[in-house]
Amino acid sequence: MSDIESELRRALRPVDPPPGFAERVMRALPPQRPPATVTTLDVARSAPRVNAWRRLTTPAALAASLVVAVLLGQQVAFERAEREQRAGLAASRELMQALRVTSQKLDDAYRAVQSSPAGAQEDEENRS
Repeated sequence: MSDIESELRRALRPVDPPPGFAERVMRALPPQRPPATVTTLDVARSAPRVNAWRRLTTPAALAASLVVAVLLGQQVAFERAEREQRAGLAASRELMQALRVTSQKLDDAYRAVQSSPAGAQEDEENRS
């Protein structure tokens, strides 16, 4: 462990630069430019005040879009409920028609059974 430490100390010890090193570095740097001058503008200091209308346009637009979204949502919900109600009424009509047809067919079958010839009934009873 002490060998590693001594090697690190030897590798990282300060070393004097060769002669003329500073001059070579200074020549390699780009020439210095004079600092930029900044002038203040009176216009920037006294920015025009935003009037109340401009200050309220964003919230007003947001509120208007919110109202439109709510109204459109209500309209869509109303149309959907109306469509479902129409579909329910149509299904109810179809069911009533099917029940009427079924009732008529049952009545016809009942009459056919009741009005069968008397001889046919006796034949049916004697078959067993």
